[in-house]
Amino acid sequence: MKAFKFGGASVKNAEGVKNVATILNRYPDEKIVVVVSAMGKTTNALEKLVDKYVAKQSITEDLKAIKDYHLDIAGNLFTNTKLSIFS
Repeated sequence: MKAFKFGGASVKNAEGVKNVATILNRYPDEKIVVVVSAMGKTTNALEKLVDKYVAKQSITEDLKAIKDYHLDIAGNLFTNTKLSIFS
């Protein structure tokens, strides 16, 4: 069994996500475990969002930025924008 962990810079954009798929496809006949943590600076962005929420500050722009970041990556991975991920 092989274990892989990807996160941060290794999955910060669509190219990085595609690279993960390329790596995993090298092991078609092996049992694998894959752990994927937050993309790019998402952990920092979520911490900032929580801090603002606790301080009763507006989180609308921060939440939109996180969502847009992920939707942009998804848009570069999938050509069918009618998929539920884009809803």
